[in-house]
Amino acid sequence: MRWICAFGALLGLPAAAAAPLPEQPYRMEPGGRMLTDVMIDGHGPFSFIIDTASSRSLIFEHVRRQLGLARSQAGRLVVYGISDVAEAMPVKPGELRVAGETVRGLTLGVLPDAPEAPDGILGVDILSRYLVVLDRSAMRLRLLPPGTVPKPYAGWTKVELTPHGLKNLPIQFWYLKTRFNDRNLTALFDSGAGTTLINWDAAERLGVRQRHFTSYGPPPAVLQDELGAHAPAIRVDGLRVAVPGKSWDRQFAIIADAPAFHYFDLEERPAAIIGPSLLKDNSLAIDFAGHSLYVGPSLNASSSSDRVLCTPWRSISAGAACAGPSLN
Repeated sequence: MRWICAFGALLGLPAAAAAPLPEQPYRMEPGGRMLTDVMIDGHGPFSFIIDTASSRSLIFEHVRRQLGLARSQAGRLVVYGISDVAEAMPVKPGELRVAGETVRGLTLGVLPDAPEAPDGILGVDILSRYLVVLDRSAMRLRLLPPGTVPKPYAGWTKVELTPHGLKNLPIQFWYLKTRFNDRNLTALFDSGAGTTLINWDAAERLGVRQRHFTSYGPPPAVLQDELGAHAPAIRVDGLRVAVPGKSWDRQFAIIADAPAFHYFDLEERPAAIIGPSLLKDNSLAIDFAGHSLYVGPSLNASSSSDRVLCTPWRSISAGAACAGPSLN
């Protein structure tokens, strides 16, 4: 009887508060990419881009020098990303810490420093281990255990993520079924891409004819690594972009035969690359294990034009906008 009384007394005690979920801030740079802080071997914080289309997590040379990291193995690493396929020197720090999580024994690639480069990139080799939550209203990043989607994220719009591996690369990238105006397009989900891209095959389906813009020539040399060196690059405004259960009006995209379409096996079909330019005002829960993207409510309404406009990329910096010679 005494143990029953003791148990009853325990029932009357206040419940312990649930431990807060580990989280940390993330931020958005003017170009639209999302960044957060990472500690490496107790040093930092270092500013890392959150990039679901980088095959490997990376640091730049100035960070390697600061940490005194030496090459960890012979040879070089091949790294796939939105701008390029690059070779990187391998290094192996003791640990990385981000959003309350510790990752040990991970080989990072080291890239040369570049103007306005961040300190590093969080790639799918880390991100795919978790349910990644980007809480837009609070600007907080959470890395949760994979396999279950807690409330309230399970009530958000659920969009299928299709994994696809590249040749000779044991890393999967993630693709979405999207609709641009009235056309269905396969899209790479790339949280590191500041701008929505569509290739010229997709543009032709939307009624934008490449032959009408050949006189503009290729993009400026400084942009050719990202946008291609041969076909023109055009900005198109006034698009309606949708995924199953969610849509965004008055969006813009860059039309270009960017090298990324080739790297990610999208060069022979109408395709797009989408990321923060479209999703920047939505909270997201990325469930890699469950092959799903959960899209939360929008923070702000879009303010882009309703009218479809085409602009030569070389004029964007001057604020020029022009209707294309013809969209038919």
